Amino acid sequence: MNTDEYKARFAEPQPPRSKDEPKEADTRAGRALAYALDIRKFEIELYWKRGTYFWAFIAAAFAGYALTYKATAPDPWLSILFSALGLVFSFAWYLVNRGSKFWQSNWERHVDLLEDMTLGPLYKVVAVTADNSAGNPLTSPAQFSVSKLNQVLSVFVVVVWLLLFARSLLPISCGLPLDSYKLVVFFVVTVFLLLLYSLGKSSNQFTTSGLHERPQEK
Repeated sequence: MNTDEYKARFAEPQPPRSKDEPKEADTRAGRALAYALDIRKFEIELYWKRGTYFWAFIAAAFAGYALTYKATAPDPWLSILFSALGLVFSFAWYLVNRGSKFWQSNWERHVDLLEDMTLGPLYKVVAVTADNSAGNPLTSPAQFSVSKLNQVLSVFVVVVWLLLFARSLLPISCGLPLDSYKLVVFFVVTVFLLLLYSLGKSSNQFTTSGLHERPQEK
């Protein structure tokens, strides 16, 4: 749908009477804006709660891997196991970050459209002060995206775990006997990474930018 069709969905079903015209907050668009702001706030809270959840598992995997590595008689099986757990959880954290950002952007777009019909462009107008634009480059505020930085950090963690996982599988040589444990762990990790990426996607996939209405389930 286009912008005009979207706004028509939130228009009042009948023209309000001039004498009893409802307040902006009482109109359909006003109520929808209040819901959109609340859900956006809820999505941001969930974003950080999910990050805490994954960091707990990733930190535990790091601690387990470090203890195994520093042991007097290190067990290579445990090193493979902890690095496999860290890799899977860090990759899932990266995908969850992208999914959370998608839905946060979705509700921000709703706010952008609905506030034009009620409050005006309060959310869309960015007030840049002199300190923001020409302040100290070390201490002044800067326009960095917290969610994008978090996504880049999650990719870095994935790469670190990938290197640790590859190191745990070494040495690999045609002259060495086949280690069935390493082979099974490598196969399981690869399968679950593919499953997380393929089956973890939302059932409704929209590949073009714009306003899309979800198909109704029959």
